[in-house]
Amino acid sequence: MKKFIFIIVSILLFYSLPCYAQNDIGIGKSDVGSIVSLDLSYSFTSLNSHGWGIGVNYETSLKDKTPLSMLDYFALKGNFGHMTFSTEIENVYCTSVHLSLFINYYPLGNSLDKLYIGIGNGCDFMNYFGKGDLPDEKQDTLIHITPQIGWKFRVLPFIMIDVLLGYKIIINESRNHSGIRDYVNPGLRFGLNCLFLFNPLKNRSNSD
Repeated sequence: MKKFIFIIVSILLFYSLPCYAQNDIGIGKSDVGSIVSLDLSYSFTSLNSHGWGIGVNYETSLKDKTPLSMLDYFALKGNFGHMTFSTEIENVYCTSVHLSLFINYYPLGNSLDKLYIGIGNGCDFMNYFGKGDLPDEKQDTLIHITPQIGWKFRVLPFIMIDVLLGYKIIINESRNHSGIRDYVNPGLRFGLNCLFLFNPLKNRSNSD
C-alpha cells in the first residue's frame, strides 16, 4: 500500500492544482492575470519521510498595477508551504514552514501563459521535537535563492502546462542538523506543473 501511494505521489511531483485563475480572454489574445494553486511537491517530500505537507502558490501580473509601464511584463509569485516529517535521527521529528517570493519576467507578453525567467528568495523555518537525541537548539532557519526559467502554455481554455527548470542555492545552512538541507530539495529542480483554470471568463469580442 505504501509503495502504491509513493508511486501516485511521485507522478504528482511538482504538480500544482490551482483553485482559481483570473482570465481575460479575447479574439487574438489570451491574458491570464493571476493564479492560485496548490503545490503538491510538499506532499511528496513529507510523505517520503513518513509525514504530511501541502503548499499554496499565488502569482499575479503587475500589468496596470504600477505607474511604470516597463513593469507590465513582470509578475510576483508567493509561496507558503508546511511539512511535518520524520528526520534521519531516530524519534526526532520536524515541522517546517516555508515562505518564498519570486519575481518573474515574461519577455513575450504580459500574460502568465508564456516564457518566463525568474528568481526568488525563500526561507524554511524548522522546529525539531520528539523523544530522540534532539539538537541543542531546536529551531533552524535555512535561506535559499532559486533562479529559474520556464514556459506556461494553455492546452485548453481551463488547463495550462508549466514546464520549468531551476537551481536552488542554499546560502544559510543549518547549524544544528546537517541532514535537514535534503528536505528542502536543493540543487537542480525540474518541474512539470498541470494548472487547471477554474471559473475562466467567457470569450468576448474585441471591439478594436
